Amino acid sequence: MFDAGYAVNGPRREPSGPALEAAVLDLSVLDAQTLGDEALARSVLAMFLEQSADVLRAVRETGDARARADAAHLLKGSARSIGAARVSFAAQQVEDLPVDASHGDVLAAVAALHASVAEARAAIAARIDGNGSPGL
Repeated sequence: MFDAGYAVNGPRREPSGPALEAAVLDLSVLDAQTLGDEALARSVLAMFLEQSADVLRAVRETGDARARADAAHLLKGSARSIGAARVSFAAQQVEDLPVDASHGDVLAAVAALHASVAEARAAIAARIDGNGSPGL
């Protein structure tokens, strides 16, 4: 069963510091994608930082369900390639919204995606700036 870190019973305790990074990013996925090349990994993470903002904006601002699903699909794939499972899961939820989803359902799914992207971006920025755990 897929565990995106969400508690089933009771409030979810939010990780912080290195624990937040571990919960938000599985760097073994990125390592496999980049064959352990540290410079390439930093480049891929920097690219995600840059592109995720643009794609998230497209998800948020479009009124077209198909365009929103396409943008969410793109973000889902990018997130999977760097090991950002929470972003991938939230993007899948946006992608799976029915065409006739209520405005409230769309807002809730997009807000969850926005929160997961913000978490991932913070962890990535810490890694790129050298404030994260050793290894990248």
